[in-house]
Amino acid sequence: MSGADLNNAIGGTSANSNGVEQLSIALSDPLTADQCVQIVNKLNELIAALRR
Repeated sequence: MSGADLNNAIGGTSANSNGVEQLSIALSDPLTADQCVQIVNKLNELIAALRR
């Protein structure tokens, strides 16, 4: 495999997460259960997008 082949293979991978919107919630202190669920769900969404 050449360097060019490698660059072509990984060239678009950083765009995999473009479909994941930023998490924009106001956090309380302490966090509520709902806020924790939202954070976990967003992390799972990001992980799934990065694995594509």
